[in-house]
Amino acid sequence: MQRLTQTRITGLLGLAWLVLFAVGGPVLQGRPPSLDTSIAVLRATYDAHGTRYLTGDFIAACGFSLCLVPFAAFLPSALADRPHAAWSRLVTASAVALTVTGGAATAFLDAVAMSHGSPALDDATVTALLYANAAGIALIGLPAALFATSAAALLWRASARATAVVGWFAATLLIAGAAFPLGTADGPLWTIRFAGFLALAAFVLATSVTLLRRPSA
Repeated sequence: MQRLTQTRITGLLGLAWLVLFAVGGPVLQGRPPSLDTSIAVLRATYDAHGTRYLTGDFIAACGFSLCLVPFAAFLPSALADRPHAAWSRLVTASAVALTVTGGAATAFLDAVAMSHGSPALDDATVTALLYANAAGIALIGLPAALFATSAAALLWRASARATAVVGWFAATLLIAGAAFPLGTADGPLWTIRFAGFLALAAFVLATSVTLLRRPSA
């Protein structure tokens, strides 16, 4: 009964992360600005919606810190009585790295949002923050891929092999998409990156459903 309860809690944490991330990201923040966004448009956007952007960032950060990291930490014991030690450590470490990297990446545009596009930040500074944000977002894909890979390995060992394949597919897209700054705005690499995070969301959803439906030992 204890294992069943922990398994369900872990599944609910995965679903909670999906909800908070969706609300904080796509709903409140919308699509992140591309590298070819003009400074005038960027200033106008954060002048009108700076508070909404910061609210979305806070909600998404709560999802990563309070839901995804515990989800990763509880996942090994929720899947097996004796989980593989190396993959168990790696899935937790990669979730922490993903959370830290994501927070650092969004901090650059948070500065523009906090100023509401104020002229106190000159054009050169805003441009530098925009490029730093793009570099940070590209870097997010690597710990995200590591998280998907290690979680998929645990699922494979627990005989949830169809879900594990989704995780490895997401990891492949995330690694390729991390190179999107090398391409053009809205080019193929950006599309692959976007598809990678959609696949990661689908993987966490499938894992959560698997846990919620998993019978006790």
